[in-house]
Amino acid sequence: MLRQQIYTLFIFIAAAILLGRILAVDRADVRELQRLRLGQVQPRLEQKETELRQHTNNEELIQTELEKTYQKLVRDAMLESPFFSGNDRSRWCTIRVLVEPDMRVLRKITDKDGSEKYEYVWYAIDKVQNIKGWDTIDMVKHELPDQSGQAYLYSSKPPLLPTVLAIPYAVIYWGSGQQWSLGNNPYLIVRTILILCNLLPLVYCWVLLIRLIERFGTTDWGRIFSAAFVCFGTFLSTFVVTLNNHLPAVFCVTVSFYCGVRILFDQEVRRRYFFCAGFFGFFAVACELPALSFCAGLGLLLLLKYPRQTLSFFLPGTVIVAAAFFATNEIAHHTLLPAYSQRDWYFYEYERGGVLRDSYWKNPVGIDQGEPQRLNYVIHSTVGHHGLFLLTPVWILSFVGLGIWLVQPFDKRLRYWALMTLLLSLIVFAFYMAQGQANRNYGGMTSALRWLFWFVPLWSVPLVTATDWLSRFRWSRTIALLLLAISVMSVTYPVWNPWSHPWAYQLMIYLDVPEILR
Repeated sequence: MLRQQIYTLFIFIAAAILLGRILAVDRADVRELQRLRLGQVQPRLEQKETELRQHTNNEELIQTELEKTYQKLVRDAMLESPFFSGNDRSRWCTIRVLVEPDMRVLRKITDKDGSEKYEYVWYAIDKVQNIKGWDTIDMVKHELPDQSGQAYLYSSKPPLLPTVLAIPYAVIYWGSGQQWSLGNNPYLIVRTILILCNLLPLVYCWVLLIRLIERFGTTDWGRIFSAAFVCFGTFLSTFVVTLNNHLPAVFCVTVSFYCGVRILFDQEVRRRYFFCAGFFGFFAVACELPALSFCAGLGLLLLLKYPRQTLSFFLPGTVIVAAAFFATNEIAHHTLLPAYSQRDWYFYEYERGGVLRDSYWKNPVGIDQGEPQRLNYVIHSTVGHHGLFLLTPVWILSFVGLGIWLVQPFDKRLRYWALMTLLLSLIVFAFYMAQGQANRNYGGMTSALRWLFWFVPLWSVPLVTATDWLSRFRWSRTIALLLLAISVMSVTYPVWNPWSHPWAYQLMIYLDVPEILR
């Protein structure tokens, strides 16, 4: 079939583009500054040599000191890194301390009989965040529950996902005899794990979503347009070059969503579909807490239709992930709740490089201060500088498709699915809009509203219904193509670093729009 060949072409082209970006992962924005700093190494080295020769004639001592100075100057000048922000470094810190024994924090314990012993403080990142290039603002600090008064630093990210991602790193680290590590070969490790844990799952998402687009579409043009958008027009491709929780959440929602469609629309009642729907549905919750609404909604639909299979297989799948989620939180933080639920953990003092510092969150800057005006936040989150419908206007067509499903479904089951998707979208969006000023920050320094990425699978499939309708007229196809062009441009703009402001925000700065309006 020609469409299948076109879909395959899209997937291979998109995957090759993203593979190239992963293999080029680097802080390109600091490359020129690093070049200038490296250019100062030789003059400063010569100055050091002059100073040494004024005080000694010992050639061996001079060469030893020059070598130490050279190493320090080069180390201080280096700025390039496979890490893009404090956000991804926070997770890499956890991964590193879980795998590398030398990076773990040891604490001394005195028993009742006066004997001393040492034990690891699991998940504590005090040692690794002190290393140059491994600093992060996304961390918390809290004491251990033994009332010893000892407090340690931890990533503020839920520990389950980094624990899972530590598995491929452990295979590489121990399989190489500890020769390949994030310390001595970060580019190799980071790029390998991004391919395994970001790119390959994303490719599988494309395959499943295109299958659903093919199933629910009715025209060649509508199906091909929707497949092109899935492969090239979402911010998932932007974030494939950095470690984050959003892509795993999208992968999990996609698998769970696909299994749900197979069960509810195709009467595919094999046990694995129910188990996978529950397992991946709740793993999405472990990555994006608001995805609990999706998992619960899908579980309710399945329970009403197939109560026995849902209780026997869907529910155990969720329980397994829930147990792992709470267990890792308990091990890391000695509480079942994730770190971000403990606001007081964000305000602390810590030491880095021998200097006592305040937590960044005591006095955040820029967009992290939060939007004071709630109305501005709603506007800029929808049609403004971080706007869902400005940066990715194709989503307008997705909501048109959901509307068609709701009022004119060719299959009545689509009405319930559309109702659930619209309701979940409204609830989650309202949840984020209702946050206090400290959390009204558009996701921080980011190129899009990343908190809504997990809706990509749910919004991509109804898109084909709208594009099928638009395919009937040349003018409507032209409008759809313009919306697609803007969407692709938006996801391509932050090509070197997804943790950067979107083009609309940069444009407002360039035009000197008053800060109160942006």
